[in-house]
Amino acid sequence: FSRIVQQEGGVGLNAATSIDSTQYFYNFPSNKTELWFALESERFQKPVFRQFEKEKAVVLEERKLRVDNDSVGQFLEQYLMKAFDEHPYRRPVIGFEEDIRGLTRADVMSFFRKYYRPENISFGIVGDTNVEEVKRLAEKYFGGFEVGEKTKRSMPEEPVQKQEKSVIMKLDSEPWYVEGYHVPAFGAPEYPALRLLEGVLSGGRTSRLFRSLVLDKRIALQASFSSGFPGDKYASLGLLFALPAPGKSLDAVRDELRAQIETLKREGVRPSELARIKRSLKVSYLNAFQSNETMAGFLCEFAAKTGDPKNAFRLLGALDEVKSEDVTNLAKTIFVESNRTVGKIV
Repeated sequence: FSRIVQQEGGVGLNAATSIDSTQYFYNFPSNKTELWFALESERFQKPVFRQFEKEKAVVLEERKLRVDNDSVGQFLEQYLMKAFDEHPYRRPVIGFEEDIRGLTRADVMSFFRKYYRPENISFGIVGDTNVEEVKRLAEKYFGGFEVGEKTKRSMPEEPVQKQEKSVIMKLDSEPWYVEGYHVPAFGAPEYPALRLLEGVLSGGRTSRLFRSLVLDKRIALQASFSSGFPGDKYASLGLLFALPAPGKSLDAVRDELRAQIETLKREGVRPSELARIKRSLKVSYLNAFQSNETMAGFLCEFAAKTGDPKNAFRLLGALDEVKSEDVTNLAKTIFVESNRTVGKIV
């Protein structure tokens, strides 16, 4: 497969797996569109799992590198197990060692037939192509795509957190301080306000957390708030994070993080501040359309997570509709003690 792609002018052949999806991608000359369809139809309809044991060994080694032998990896694995009670976000993307070792070729084939189905796959084709020709080739090569039995997927719903949780680990690492709060999913009505809240707190050097903890008080080397951990297709976590400066304590960064949150909840977001963050966020979204590869990935992400790639464009309009009080009210809803999971590396 890879040899054919390279011989025919393909570049950037790769794949990646996140907790929400697996992506396969490469760039092909526009006159090779039919070859692309032929190759992909073979990949997804008639797979051959060569070198299974070799690949399993690669995954085990990757787990050792990223989790077992990495202090932060160990911490985050335990943190997610504590923060989520029911939702699969509590489990690591790469899996646990005992599960990886127990995998058989039959297990992989069963998984493939169950989930690699037409209703679960989004293709993104961007470039110098003819839409009608692409539709014709899609019908030719994928019109008869049927794999396994259709199964109804059910996702466990995470119960509302009722009290603060905590994870404290003594590891060979720099000290870390994290507070995770359950936040809305990617396609939720509150999502635009959530992205703007993220910008208010940690959208660059002028953001509230960086300016306060890093520049003014110099108690942290890093300070941020980021949503969508470990994924965002479903309701997930927004993480307040601080890496203490040398000689500064975890308690010091905790107190200032919380002080900034309380100030935000009490005083709200200034209209000028919100306008600046809207402009910045729009630019970051529009940058995704600067290359064919990033545009295809961006549209596929919206297709997979929301069911419609056009939602990528609707989001830009939704950002304009968000008011300062929407961001403030969301902060008041999210940043409460009972919704918090504290994590520390000491």
